Amino acid sequence: MQQAFRVRVAERADVNQLGIIGPAIYAENYGHMWGNTAAYAEQLATFGCESVGDFITRPDTKTWLVEADHRAIGFLSLVLGSPDPVDARTDGAEVPRIYLLGPARGKGLAAKLMAEADRYARTIGANHLWLDAMREAPWAWQTYRKWGFSEIGETAFPADMKPEFKPMVVMRRACN
Repeated sequence: MQQAFRVRVAERADVNQLGIIGPAIYAENYGHMWGNTAAYAEQLATFGCESVGDFITRPDTKTWLVEADHRAIGFLSLVLGSPDPVDARTDGAEVPRIYLLGPARGKGLAAKLMAEADRYARTIGANHLWLDAMREAPWAWQTYRKWGFSEIGETAFPADMKPEFKPMVVMRRACN
């Protein structure tokens, strides 16, 4: 039987679900990149309930989640007018987070989340989306290339992670 998925705007009531899956997804994909456990714990806390609750209520943000059987299995966050670290342009929107639980990958759900973000960004007047991805996470930035993002430069991950994982690819694409 085909599982039904639903993409919708996240609400304050979704904070607990997002605060559980966010750290789990991050740990699954990026936990090996950290040597400093205190810094890693700080990073995981940015995905926790309190941080998600603060983020979701900001007027310059929007978060979408994807559900299966009324349970969150992934999400995408958008920050309107966030200046990119290469050109400092503020006429677009940043996609700081797009994450799916392992079993939810490969089903086109991330592309659906990105389409929702793109549609919304375009309606509020943004002319592009931008994001960054760890240079050592080719699964991420290769997917973004497939979605029409192009590399515009590099930056460094600001937290105290293993040095070889700090380089970030900054990418941008026009809103479709």
